[in-house]
Amino acid sequence: MRAMNWIVRLVLSGPLLAVSGFCLFGFIATFEPLPPMQQWIWRAVYCTVALLCSWAIVRLWRSKRPTPSGQNAPPPNP
Repeated sequence: MRAMNWIVRLVLSGPLLAVSGFCLFGFIATFEPLPPMQQWIWRAVYCTVALLCSWAIVRLWRSKRPTPSGQNAPPPNP
């Protein structure tokens, strides 16, 4: 069961990493001659999408696994 979770996370992380890489390339491309306002708009778009993808990857890999009921439950108070 643990291996399956690892594989699913890896498969879901792949496209997110690809989008982040594309955004990095796009951000670097905004340093070419463009009107200044257009440069800042594209930089904001690329940064926002890359940060969201990075956040999703971190959230995906740090998600807590559900524990079966009864395990790790605090002892009842006397």
